[in-house]
Amino acid sequence: MNDLNKKLILSFLIVFFLGIVALFTLREATESKIQNLNVVSSVPSFELVNFNENIFTDNNLLDKITILSFVFTSCPDACPIMSENFSILQERFKDSDLIQFVSITVDPDYDSNDILKTFSEKYSNGNNWYFLRGDKNYISTLSEKGFFLSALNLPAGHSTSFVLIDKQKNIRKYYKGTDDAAIMELQNDIVFLVNEKT
Repeated sequence: MNDLNKKLILSFLIVFFLGIVALFTLREATESKIQNLNVVSSVPSFELVNFNENIFTDNNLLDKITILSFVFTSCPDACPIMSENFSILQERFKDSDLIQFVSITVDPDYDSNDILKTFSEKYSNGNNWYFLRGDKNYISTLSEKGFFLSALNLPAGHSTSFVLIDKQKNIRKYYKGTDDAAIMELQNDIVFLVNEKT
């Protein structure tokens, strides 16, 4: 075997070894991220109303994997992106009856039932996405004290985070609702919770 062949084989082995190390590192990092779903807190008791005037409470979260957000329909920047990302996730999980989406308006004075219904028709393609409203002070307290999200100077000061809630009404993780990488991470974590043994 000449020196050139030896160098080629050696180069191939080095590249192969580095590839194996990279794949192992990536796999470990991915698993670590997915498994980092410890319970943050339990969801507080609450009662709000869907745009069709049906009452929606924390008990509606039982036995469902819920992704929750705080938005308002006249929001010019973050909310359309957040709602579009909800729509994408809803489409990706359209075959699962375990998953639901909840958007709570932080501007209930403007966001009437009719306006929320129109907003729903724009973004939602199914009946597993709830658009809720209630008293503004109640919603502010629910956001800050219940879900540990900022709610200063509502509606503009609302949080842009998504909240992942498991089937036992536990908050498991937060995600930046306008970030593509965070949405992909959320998608993976939803799959993990779907398969999680309870």
